[in-house]
Amino acid sequence: MTTVLVILVAVLALGTTGLFLRERWWNARTRTLRVILDDADALERELQECRARMRELPARVSQMPSSLDVSARATLTAEPQVQAALHDLLQHRLWLRDHGATASLDELRSAGVALRQSRDTLAAQMQRLAEVCAELDEAGRPA
Repeated sequence: MTTVLVILVAVLALGTTGLFLRERWWNARTRTLRVILDDADALERELQECRARMRELPARVSQMPSSLDVSARATLTAEPQVQAALHDLLQHRLWLRDHGATASLDELRSAGVALRQSRDTLAAQMQRLAEVCAELDEAGRPA
């Protein structure tokens, strides 16, 4: 009888440990998916903001002397890059829709890293855009 009781306690302990580990794994997956989706939403907002700011530049550049608008014109050529980034973001979202439920935690984490890298790259581009806008503002001020 004691042996049966010990075996029963051991089985219950293993079952409880298994359930605990599965729950922990599921929570990690859920958190990772939530972070990925939040990062994707943030990246999309930032890309739309970047596009809007870039579309304001031609009017500002057209008011500048031709010698002063070189860096601003270079920034205008970034529109295809923003469009490509939006396309890549859509591909990430489609991948998540199709594979998010079955992807491994490592695959989800890799997707999250890729989104964070895209956001970092965009942040650098947005900084450059802000610098160009500041240059245009400075160049447009009366001496």
